[in-house]
Amino acid sequence: MKRTGEDARATTKVKIQFTPNAGLIPVTLGDDANRFAIVVEQLGGASLAQVEALAGGAHQAMFARGNVGGELIFRSSKSYASYHDTFAQFLTEYGRLNQQGSLVLTEGAITLTFASAILRGVQRLFDAHHSGAHMGIRYTFAISTIT
Repeated sequence: MKRTGEDARATTKVKIQFTPNAGLIPVTLGDDANRFAIVVEQLGGASLAQVEALAGGAHQAMFARGNVGGELIFRSSKSYASYHDTFAQFLTEYGRLNQQGSLVLTEGAITLTFASAILRGVQRLFDAHHSGAHMGIRYTFAISTIT
């Protein structure tokens, strides 16, 4: 995660790993420490709330209905041996779509674990400022629990 101002001196390295339920082999999707740059674009959640008007009431009735969930969207990028290799790597990532598993995001001493995360989307990003062998991928994960 990039930081600016006074906080820039405190920048730590980010690492994200995904362990699909099928196969149980962890895959590193990004690792700042190994020149596999990560930018977390969105991390958020929401829950379902029922709001009902009450006849003659001064206020609406509100009920928490649970269903907590959200998304983690991030991109990672690195250089590959050739332009062709960027497409081969994208094909590998595309094959992970719809897989469910454990997603672990570590930044310094903080670790967030998203159990039962589902890979909902992958998008190939090309960085025109680098050689044709540099590629980024945007990942979108559906998340529910964070520990």
